[in-house]
Amino acid sequence: MQYRSLSRKYPSRTALGVIAAALMSFSAAVDAADRSQDYRFEVVDQPVAVSAHREFNVKLTKASTGQPVENATIIRGRLEMTMAHHAHKGPPMPMATAMGGEVKVLATSSSGLYRLMGDVSMPGTWKLDLVATVPGEAQPIEGTATFKVGQ
Repeated sequence: MQYRSLSRKYPSRTALGVIAAALMSFSAAVDAADRSQDYRFEVVDQPVAVSAHREFNVKLTKASTGQPVENATIIRGRLEMTMAHHAHKGPPMPMATAMGGEVKVLATSSSGLYRLMGDVSMPGTWKLDLVATVPGEAQPIEGTATFKVGQ
């Protein structure tokens, strides 16, 4: 009688457990990203004036209904402005310099408006990346708002 090892033909239980855990983790990350698409951050009252310590309002809404989201907590925010480098007497080069930094949450209102402060010390188009916890959501949501800063 000849015996063949089944381990070559079938993966071990440990390997299957690792694969299952990885798939569940990936699924949770995809689900969190999908939930983030349900919400929209918007900088109101644009263009925002140039200032190293500029206060501005961000509105958080549920994308499907357009309703403001109240009682959310912004747990992280970052400003960024990317500027293209211009070659002397030539077109812009593909390299870029990033400006920006962290934002500070100053206040929230009952109408889904969140008061932030950040360094927007140059006119142009800025990007605001935010992470917030929202009532009823198990995981934080992430979003980006693009806005104009003027003189």
